[in-house]
Amino acid sequence: MDTSLRDMNILIIGGDKREAELFFRLKKTGAKVSMYGFEKYEYLNEIVSAENLVEAILSAQVVITPLAGIEADGEIYAPYSSKKISLNNLTILRAFSPGTIFLAGHIHPSLKELLANQKVIISETSKLDEISTLNAVPTAEGAIQAAMEHTEITINKSSSFVLGFGRCGKILALTLKALGAKVSVAARRPEVLAWIEALNMTPIPLGQLADKINSADIVFNTIPAVVVDAEVLYRIKSSAIIIDISSFPYGVDFAVAERLNIKAILLPGLPGKVAPKTAGKILAQVYPELIKKVLKGGEKGELTGY
Repeated sequence: MDTSLRDMNILIIGGDKREAELFFRLKKTGAKVSMYGFEKYEYLNEIVSAENLVEAILSAQVVITPLAGIEADGEIYAPYSSKKISLNNLTILRAFSPGTIFLAGHIHPSLKELLANQKVIISETSKLDEISTLNAVPTAEGAIQAAMEHTEITINKSSSFVLGFGRCGKILALTLKALGAKVSVAARRPEVLAWIEALNMTPIPLGQLADKINSADIVFNTIPAVVVDAEVLYRIKSSAIIIDISSFPYGVDFAVAERLNIKAILLPGLPGKVAPKTAGKILAQVYPELIKKVLKGGEKGELTGY
């Protein structure tokens, strides 16, 4: 058993079942772990709850927030909290001691600057290969599960479009292909389009998406920018379904989709919904190594990876 974090004070703020699983795994290292924002969690009696956020931050050596990230308003994703949790508060921000290790999926630049001024050691973790690549598997499975639930056709022989061919897009496209779908993948870079063709899938330059989209039964978007815009939506067939699994600011003009009566579903945080134990295990594999690297003096200031 890894006990290298023994007696370290770790605070987890917000999150879903992934963070609950992370709590139990970090406890096994001997760390003193508490959680804030889990009042509605069904197994509340099994976790250690922090009652006062400022006091909890004051005593914490490590603060962990969800992979969903923190935007300009400072709000933290906390579905089990009975109230909104925001770090955009001077009393809360000043509670961070210099040298506190802060792990978050991503942090809005304005908030990041305030934390850096407190000499907080920051790690934005959502883009770390060790997390994003492994999380791509439950994300792809959850997206395909959603497609099965919301369509009246099989994945097999469907015309499935995947927008983006990054870590998640690649695993999603290959999984769809293995299920017998006719897979088209839209991407920008010529070298990526060449790989798509080499893998026996149909490559589509992203700029030509509107010209090709009318053949799609299911569209999976992984690009965190509005690529499914009005031009694309006006050309998609009414029976198609769009599943957006990208991160903020997301990839679909949902207002236009609603006006055109096109079914478009936003599914953030899929690993925590469809496979929380696996997703929590991934975090528990990566986070202790990040923390130990800082403790060994490997990084000063901002920690961007290891």
